[in-house]
Amino acid sequence: MSATADTFFDVKTTSFDSTQGPVVLPIFYRDFSALHFVFFVDYEKASSKLGGTAFRPCKLFNGKAGVIFTFFEYRDSAIGPYNEVCLGILCYCANRKQPAFVVPQFLQDAKRWSVGFYVVDLPVSTEIARVAGDEIWTYPKFVTEISFQLNGKQFSTEVMDPAISEPIFSFEGRAGFLGLGRHLSKIVRVGSFVSHTMHQGSPLSILSEVEDQGRFANLGFSGKVQVNANSKHRMAANLRDLGLDGKKPIVVLRAEQVRQKLNDGIPMA
Repeated sequence: MSATADTFFDVKTTSFDSTQGPVVLPIFYRDFSALHFVFFVDYEKASSKLGGTAFRPCKLFNGKAGVIFTFFEYRDSAIGPYNEVCLGILCYCANRKQPAFVVPQFLQDAKRWSVGFYVVDLPVSTEIARVAGDEIWTYPKFVTEISFQLNGKQFSTEVMDPAISEPIFSFEGRAGFLGLGRHLSKIVRVGSFVSHTMHQGSPLSILSEVEDQGRFANLGFSGKVQVNANSKHRMAANLRDLGLDGKKPIVVLRAEQVRQKLNDGIPMA
């Protein structure tokens, strides 16, 4: 992110007229932090969440599916500061074959991926973020309070249920093997990624181009996802149905200084 010859945001833009006013695409995110938590879940449970869509979960080792749980603290974006949480299922378009090798795709440019993450839930903390996500890409967003506390390897969050003023879930712990913060690698990068939605009845692919600093991968996390038993929210049900309540992630990817271009969606034939 050198200040000299910085061309990251030098791209052609367009404007989308949302009900909250014009939104420039790509949406520029000039400074934020992100943590990606990777879980393995039962394949049939993941498949049930993609029913009625044009996508299928990728089948990984031992018949498991992959789920990513990502937390964002956007400090400087073109639509203002806000927090966001993404619950996504690793998937491919059902009219194609699953790629023979899924994991190696994450080592190459996301523009070449044939897989992506179908977004199951996407709470945000501002109305403009909800409207833009809903109207441009049909992301399943809702507005609520989202806390985000990151201090090195220590992280805590709480996403509130708007109906009862209690958490939908909370999540707190320390990144690292067995919670001890054992460092896995400085090579694995929190990079660009592809998300999927069903937009106006058709499958959509959305590329998020990411440039980050301070990238780390850690094996394990000391805390478990804790879903509030009192919450009847859709997201609480999705977390329970996927088996994430009381579950620890396998891998944590984290970056504290990130920039991003969130592109317009591309319809998938």
